[in-house]
Amino acid sequence: MSVKNSRGLGRGLDALIPIGNDNVSTSDKPEGNFLNVPVNSIEPNPVQPRQTFNDESLADLAESIKENGIIQPLIVVKSGSGYELIAGERRLRAAKVLGLSEVPVIVRDGKELKKLELALVENIQRDNLNAIEEALAYQKLMGELSLTQEEVAGRVGKSRSQIANKIRLLSLPVEIKRALNTGQISEGHARALLAIINTEQQILLLGLIISRKLSVRETEKKVSEVISGQKLKKDKVESDPDVAQIEKELSETLGSKVTIRPKRKGGSITINYDSDEDRERIIGFFMKGN
Repeated sequence: MSVKNSRGLGRGLDALIPIGNDNVSTSDKPEGNFLNVPVNSIEPNPVQPRQTFNDESLADLAESIKENGIIQPLIVVKSGSGYELIAGERRLRAAKVLGLSEVPVIVRDGKELKKLELALVENIQRDNLNAIEEALAYQKLMGELSLTQEEVAGRVGKSRSQIANKIRLLSLPVEIKRALNTGQISEGHARALLAIINTEQQILLLGLIISRKLSVRETEKKVSEVISGQKLKKDKVESDPDVAQIEKELSETLGSKVTIRPKRKGGSITINYDSDEDRERIIGFFMKGN
C-alpha cells in the first residue's frame, strides 16, 4: 500500500473527523497521511442510510474522478484483514465504475456509535438524500444515539424546525411517501398534506395533485378547503364511446365480460370468468393462434 499526502475534507465533515496523528490507526499510518488501499478490500457500511443512488450523478462523479482523481479520501475502520467503510460510498461506487484498483483512505479507530454518527452525518451533508431518506437518517440519529432534535440540528448544521419538519414526513401514508421518493410530488406538497388528519382525504388529494399537476400553492388552497369541511372527490373519467364499443365487441367474441380502463399513460384490460372451465375456455381462445 502506498502513502500519499492528505488534503482537507471540507468544512462539514472536517469538523467531525479532522486529519491528524490522533485519527489514523498507528498500524497503517504515518501521521497526518492517508493510504491507498485495494478497492476490493473495503466492505460497504451496514449502517449506510442512502437507499438509492442516482446513476447520472454517479456517472458525473466518476467523470470528475477520472479527470482529477479522488481528492477527498474515504473514511474506513479496520475490519479483519480489510476495511469497513464509514463515509464515502459514492466515491467507492464511482471508483468501481472506473475500474480503479486502489482508493485513498483515512483509517480510523471508530467505535460503533461514532461510526454510525459519522456515516449518517456525512451522507446528510454531502450526498443529497431524498427527503424521506434524510428524515430516516435524522430519526436514526435520535433513536440509536439518543440525541434530541436540537442536538441533531447541531450535528448537521440545520435548525431544529428543519429537523422536526423532515421527521414529520415519516408520518405520511406510504402512498404519499412513495410519490415523494419518486418525484411525483415535491417536499412542499408533502408538507402541505400533513395538515390533513384524514388519511383517505390525504390520498385523494395526492391523486388530484398528480393528475392535475397542482402547484404547492394550489395544493395549500385545497388543503384549506378540506380543513374547512369540504370533501374531495376523485376526478371523473369521461367514458370514451370508442372504448365502450371495443368492450362490447370483445365481450361478444370471448363470451365473457371485458372491461377496459384507459389511464393517462397505458391502461388495463380485464376479462372476467365464472369458473375454472370458463377460464380454460378463454385461455384456449388465445392459444389457438400459437
